Amino acid sequence: MPTKQAIRNCLVLRRRQLLNRYRDELERIEEELSVHQTESVDRASEQWDAKVLGTLGDADVRGIVAVMEALARLDAGTYGSCVECGRPIGAARLGVMPEAIVCISCATNAEHPVARSA
Repeated sequence: MPTKQAIRNCLVLRRRQLLNRYRDELERIEEELSVHQTESVDRASEQWDAKVLGTLGDADVRGIVAVMEALARLDAGTYGSCVECGRPIGAARLGVMPEAIVCISCATNAEHPVARSA
């Protein structure tokens, strides 16, 4: 199991990557929107691209919040425990997604809930 400092470094690096990507996307959106007079088809395409970039930015914001919450859990001593069942989140899962809040079992159950009988 990685040390607390190693986990913190990984989370801080992830936050920095997301912030940089978000900043880059905002710059691209501003560039797309600042283009002067273009044909209507080109303008519609540019607006669509800006909307897609904005959506990606929203996903990055959620990612940044998740990383910051993971840092808070690390400080609180609850990092690595599933918020649903309380069991440890696997090291492999945390290695791929250090901001994970649920174990693989709970994540799978949330994605594919068992049909309940009436």
